[in-house]
Amino acid sequence: MKIQLAPGTTLTRIEGKDVLFSVRTGDSYGLNETAARMVRLGIESGLDKAATQMAEEFSAEPSEIRADLDDLVKDLVQLKLVQALSDQGA
Repeated sequence: MKIQLAPGTTLTRIEGKDVLFSVRTGDSYGLNETAARMVRLGIESGLDKAATQMAEEFSAEPSEIRADLDDLVKDLVQLKLVQALSDQGA
């Protein structure tokens, strides 16, 4: 599964911090460096590859990283900042 930014949402670096900003609602959501990397990799490569790559970078179990990534995506979907795409829709 891949993710994409919801329509009208941007991922921007402002004053050294990554922020998801919705032009539709005016809401912003700050991401720490790790969460921002997870989002970018999830957009570029899909969640499975993102989890594998981050697990290698952090010397962690891919299943642990994937669980964290799934929690992050769930939160961002609920906030309507990202959308989950099936593998067929990617």
